[in-house]
Amino acid sequence: MNAHLIKPLQPYFMLYTQSSYQKKYINREGISHFYCFTLEHTAMDVNVVPDGSIDIIIKLHDTHPEAWVCGSSKAPRSTLIEKGCSYFGVRYQIGVAPDFLSIQPKDVVEQSIPLHELSILSEPLLASLSQCDNFEAYIATFWRICGARKGVVERSELSQILVALMIAHRGNISVAELSKHSGYSARTINNVFNNYYGLSPKTFSLILKYQQVLDQLMQSNGERLTDLATDMGYADQSHFCRQFKRYNGQAPREFQNILKQYHYKA
Repeated sequence: MNAHLIKPLQPYFMLYTQSSYQKKYINREGISHFYCFTLEHTAMDVNVVPDGSIDIIIKLHDTHPEAWVCGSSKAPRSTLIEKGCSYFGVRYQIGVAPDFLSIQPKDVVEQSIPLHELSILSEPLLASLSQCDNFEAYIATFWRICGARKGVVERSELSQILVALMIAHRGNISVAELSKHSGYSARTINNVFNNYYGLSPKTFSLILKYQQVLDQLMQSNGERLTDLATDMGYADQSHFCRQFKRYNGQAPREFQNILKQYHYKA
């Protein structure tokens, strides 16, 4: 399974802004998808869940536009979405750092760093986006200014191989098994993950597993949780529920009820 085929999900952005939420998957040049939304009513705190990816989020304010580079969290946290502001986002593929930024994923884990602190492209990007009036124009502008700038970041080939192995095994792979499949020692594997991603291989694998469960829940029509727990390789349903709540902030049944409340499938 190709690591780039995994869709890093942030479900609460989609649920709470669904009347305006737009998304376009591309899965190339290191990017998973683009998205945009506007919160039309009151400002709110929206849950952000661990996804193993990096986002560039731009607040398209008329007088004070801002942009941030946001890394993956290790646990659920919240972020404030302002009333009446439109937001445009770029979500990178799992484990990938933007080509035009001189960072590695570990540099932004659990952080939101202003884009202008990391790139001289921040000012021209914000200025150009302010002249756009629709989602496709935002995407075209981002590609023109920030796209296809390869060679800036030193990639870790081994880290990409290890992540691909994790995804191929749906997160059900130990460090010992990673060592066997890759031919590298457990110590090297641990060092690669901690030094490049800022996460241990176990934590990264659990996040990948959670993201795949999340996708299954959002695409299913009330699938039995016991069946999902078995299919995803959990020891039992209790273990499945604990792990899901650890990363989602809510138990699987509670999350299913939220999907119904917001009529996500419709």
